[in-house]
Amino acid sequence: MKSTRFDAFAKAPTSRRKVLQALAALAGTSCLEGLQIAGLDDRAMAALHDGGPGDPATGGAKLTGRLVFPNSPEYDSARLGWARQFSKFPIVIVFCQNVQDVVNALSWCREHHVALRARSGRHCLEGWSSLDDGVVIDVSDMNQIHVDTSAEVATVQTGVTQGAVVTALGKIGYAIPSGGEKTPGIGGVTLGGGIGMLARSMGLASDNLVGVEMVIPSGKQGAEVIQIDENNHADLLWACRGGGGGNFGIATSFTFKIRPISTVTIYEATWGSADWQHVSELLSVWQSLTPSADDQLGSVFNANSQKDGTITSSGLFIGSQETPLRQLLQPLFGIGTPKVTIQTMPYLDAWLHFAAPPDPPRPDKFSSVWVYDAFPPEALETVHRFLANAPISQANIWCLSWGGEVSRIPTDATAFYHRDAQFYMEWDSPWTNDTEEGPATAWVEQFREALQPYVNGSYINVPDRSITDLRVYYGDNLARLQEVKRMYDPENVFHFEQSIPLT
Repeated sequence: MKSTRFDAFAKAPTSRRKVLQALAALAGTSCLEGLQIAGLDDRAMAALHDGGPGDPATGGAKLTGRLVFPNSPEYDSARLGWARQFSKFPIVIVFCQNVQDVVNALSWCREHHVALRARSGRHCLEGWSSLDDGVVIDVSDMNQIHVDTSAEVATVQTGVTQGAVVTALGKIGYAIPSGGEKTPGIGGVTLGGGIGMLARSMGLASDNLVGVEMVIPSGKQGAEVIQIDENNHADLLWACRGGGGGNFGIATSFTFKIRPISTVTIYEATWGSADWQHVSELLSVWQSLTPSADDQLGSVFNANSQKDGTITSSGLFIGSQETPLRQLLQPLFGIGTPKVTIQTMPYLDAWLHFAAPPDPPRPDKFSSVWVYDAFPPEALETVHRFLANAPISQANIWCLSWGGEVSRIPTDATAFYHRDAQFYMEWDSPWTNDTEEGPATAWVEQFREALQPYVNGSYINVPDRSITDLRVYYGDNLARLQEVKRMYDPENVFHFEQSIPLT
């Protein structure tokens, strides 16, 4: 095999000895032939071939599955996530094919004291599902779906994408309430809560989670598979319902309660640049109408920067409700000169209509908040000012109406805390070159600071690395999440920049 020089290790935070020890346990595989690591001399490199997986000198654990090393042709495509501003260089990416591969990978990392990250859909917006000089345990190849319509449950491997779950269930007249994008993994979506247009009628994706299969640390160096439900490890099920991914173990499958759904009525209203002056009024009217509407209505409000000038509101109502829906939203439609369409269709067609096309990978900075009390004029002016002065034309806000079913569940019934808000809001600014990164990131961070008098908390699936107090995500549920962490991961094997701490 052609020699490959991997310079990322030269600037890694992990010691070269640790990297050497870790790779030595993998030696003997053809994937490592010819691999060179900057900073390691010929003698050190020769030590990589002293033993093989399972050799008593290097330990008993083996990595299994589809292994991608730094000198593999697919390494660059395998290591990158959706948020392209983050470029991490793991020592190996383990694409697990089954649960035993996950057990082996976790055991191997513990045995060799190598840091790890769990990954499914690669959509961690702050890049925390990868790392330098560690192991990425990727479950995206585990993507089977099994539906039992008689029991109205679906068992879904954690590598399945959100789009695949919605499509499989929609074809047979069922749904789980989830988000609106095709490519995120259902694992991350669910563990963080899972919000979308069906939240007001069906709750969160995690509210419909009834079982989890998970690989957790076991003993001093091992790992084990446990089955989680209301009768077994119920405290961990509570934590999986909104406590965030990558905190306790590696989920390998989920069992959901599925909901029958057939016809829905969707609406779309679009205002062009000539109506951008109405952005504050439109948001004010939208926030007064949709959070208090019939629970069957889920609604979104989106406004791009003034440089782009586009404002949209869209949503769906379960059932055939074209005339009542138009009447309900007429105060919104009566502002400016929007293009309005209302049509009835099967739920799957509606979801695909809103979901396409998926955003391509790109550098992009996000932040998020929950709005518990309707924005007063001062807050609306703040939103207007930031959108008017956004440095990037694609900078935008996205709001989701809240309440209904999701708000009828007590805040301590699951790990997901922010149930009493009026609506959810996130904003982001992408960029295309290095000179735009600073202004785009600053805009997002300054926007968050300016909104603080009017908002509460943030959504763990849309994290912001500037947040230092995890109560922003978990509220009063943080203390119980820490108790669960101490019980199932007492050595803090699963840790990253904003993981749940032991204390």
